[in-house]
Amino acid sequence: MGERKIMIQIANWLLTRRCNLSCSYCAIARNYDMKPALYPDMKYYSDHEMSTQVVINNLKRLKIHNPNMFHIFYGGEPLVRKDIKEIVKFCNDNNIFYTIITNNSQTVQPIIKELVFDNGSKLSGITSSVDPVIMIKDYKDKDRQHKSIDGLKRLEYWKQFVDDAVAEITVDNETIDYLIPLVSSLTEKGISSSITFIDIARNPYYDFSNITEPDLLVKPTEKVKTILNELTHSKYDVHMARTLMPKIYDILPSNMDCEIEKDIHNITIDADGSIRLCIRIRGIETPKFGLCKYINDDGKINIELYKHITNDKKNYCQGCNWTCMLMSGSVSTKNDVDNLIHSDRR
Repeated sequence: MGERKIMIQIANWLLTRRCNLSCSYCAIARNYDMKPALYPDMKYYSDHEMSTQVVINNLKRLKIHNPNMFHIFYGGEPLVRKDIKEIVKFCNDNNIFYTIITNNSQTVQPIIKELVFDNGSKLSGITSSVDPVIMIKDYKDKDRQHKSIDGLKRLEYWKQFVDDAVAEITVDNETIDYLIPLVSSLTEKGISSSITFIDIARNPYYDFSNITEPDLLVKPTEKVKTILNELTHSKYDVHMARTLMPKIYDILPSNMDCEIEKDIHNITIDADGSIRLCIRIRGIETPKFGLCKYINDDGKINIELYKHITNDKKNYCQGCNWTCMLMSGSVSTKNDVDNLIHSDRR
């Protein structure tokens, strides 16, 4: 193991907080009751959304910092941005690695079609939720189930036109028994699985999710260990399976300490251009500045980012299960985007 490189490996972008859906479990695209008084409302984010030029300038700055960084474009729904073709084209033209996490609903299909066929180069990656609920007959949340069913059908179609088609799978205590059959089916269809286990909003500062029910958390039982062991050693197409599955078990039910304040290998940019503590928590100190204040012109990280993240994490973080943080932390010594996502792919 070589010397640890202090370098951001993953940049998560909340390109917008606007969305064409209104999912019950999501808090990022709506005003929510738990919101701290210091947190802006949805009107603020709509009025102060990053311009195209700000997004591109930030991409340039991060490219200087780490040419191999992996970018994840979240929302809201990122495809509702009218400039998404321009953003994607800039990434394609400048060898920037990325995926778009979309709800893959009917509304955004024309936009995906434009990105795939009318943008001058191949779409790098598309990711959408395909949860194990699709395998449960008479599942209670029909909207969530239909979203996953539709997402899978459309991923099957679009995978022939994109470099990387990924199903984002969120597992909870009610769906854990269906995880292996789902991953097996996805592998047969040529779709990769990115697996995370549900975590909950532990306090009002966890503004990404509305989920607060601890009964949904997956406990570290022998049954769960057996399932994760099969995923670790199987031929299934699971992102970083050998690296992530044992680590996920160790932090169940939702107890990860990412130690991001010691080595900033992961960063989250909110819709207004401010930097969040992480994708789960906005924080109070960290969002005071945008990327240009935290990453210098030469690409080096400003010490203020460490200070603000350290204070916000100490004051507001109570642990989570965010697999993305495990990914970036695991490869922060390698600085290699292939290892970031596909090092354990069979």
